[in-house]
Amino acid sequence: MKFTCQKSDLYEVLPNVAKAASAKTPMEALAAIRLSASGQNLELTGYDLELGIRTAIPAVVEEEGVLLADSRLFSELVRRMPDGILQIETDDHLKITMQGGGTECQLAGMRADEYPDLPDIEQTQGAVIPQNLLKNMINQTIYAVSLDETRPIFTGELLEMENDALNIVALDNYRMALRTEPLPGQEAMKFVVPSKALREIEHLLGEDEKNEHPCVIRLDQHHASFEVQRYVVYTRLLAGEFINYRRSIPDHSKTEVLIGRRELIESLERCALLISEKNKTAVRFQFEEGKVLISCQNVIGSVDDTLSCDMTGEKLVIGFNNRYLLEAVRAIQGDRVRLFLTAADRAVKVMEEQGENSIAIIMPVQVRR
Repeated sequence: MKFTCQKSDLYEVLPNVAKAASAKTPMEALAAIRLSASGQNLELTGYDLELGIRTAIPAVVEEEGVLLADSRLFSELVRRMPDGILQIETDDHLKITMQGGGTECQLAGMRADEYPDLPDIEQTQGAVIPQNLLKNMINQTIYAVSLDETRPIFTGELLEMENDALNIVALDNYRMALRTEPLPGQEAMKFVVPSKALREIEHLLGEDEKNEHPCVIRLDQHHASFEVQRYVVYTRLLAGEFINYRRSIPDHSKTEVLIGRRELIESLERCALLISEKNKTAVRFQFEEGKVLISCQNVIGSVDDTLSCDMTGEKLVIGFNNRYLLEAVRAIQGDRVRLFLTAADRAVKVMEEQGENSIAIIMPVQVRR
């Protein structure tokens, strides 16, 4: 194999592809990036059997070929090469020689025979979603994904196409995040994607305000692919039955509060300075007419805030896990957020000031009355 390419082109894609190479594996091939030079392109692939990322860059190919290169070492060598054109070639012993700007580096390559094939997804149509829409929806929900590996179905997010709308849902035992957006003309589908894959997809998604390059999702029974600009991301799907999340959404409340989003975030961030794994402390909210008293106190110190708000309904004292409420409020867009409360031991609904496209559900924690 022998080809030349721009260092900037190669290094731009290498960190993204390398994220799909396994850092800890007894299989040496899974820790490598697959390089395939043919035609006028160099194709790069990372795949750890759960997440795969493939892309291609322009290259002048003199000798076609395929081999594996250690993901970390190859990426670092490319990063430290001089800018400009790189010439990369291999010999019969799979030794990789990289030349450019008066510098030459060599590293051992590997045969590609044992490298696993990416999933062959036969669906031809799939869902078509604007990049900026999907990026925002993932960003506003992924914080609520469960970290409990004993219930793997909840370590991912549900993507659901139904009734001309896209719903994305993440939840664990204590909270839930739901984003809904109208998306007419899509085929009905429902599947759960691991959070690791969604984080990489979110990273690759751009703004694409004119929707010239939408993300295309294709499915089979066990895998999904996301075509994002010049990348294709492959992921296994999580098996199991996702719960009926709509039953978790409170359908009534006794107290409704409209409060400034920035002021609430700043108060919760002050409280967060006192809270750690060693000093786990709930944040106490006391809702009264026209104001809310927020307090957090432990052996480290204390925070007491009084924020103005618009409140209708009954007065209430309730406690929250500070991080859970903070992450939910950060994900809400707009200048103000709405809180719907029923009782000190009942789930709380957090929403945007206008509309119902973004909903967070949080279970309260016990605090002194």
